[in-house]
Amino acid sequence: MVIVSIASGFISAGSWLYASIVKVSHEKEMERRRKQAERKGEKPNFASVSLDGWDMSATFSAQSRWNAIGAIFAAISILLQALIQLLDFV
Repeated sequence: MVIVSIASGFISAGSWLYASIVKVSHEKEMERRRKQAERKGEKPNFASVSLDGWDMSATFSAQSRWNAIGAIFAAISILLQALIQLLDFV
């Protein structure tokens, strides 16, 4: 259980580190939107805001996703640490 807690902590840290640096290029996001619209048989929405070649909306979405993953693994790590302490107490 200790190993899983430590591994969860490392995954959490890595996820949060990646969330701090992940960026989605404007071109990659426009291609993703085009493919998604094509699958649905719709006209793609290419409205966006980009800064230095990075699509801001897609970048914020990716950062949010990685932050959520980091939070989930942090919660798992803390839960396991609490269980370990509880089992040692009993």
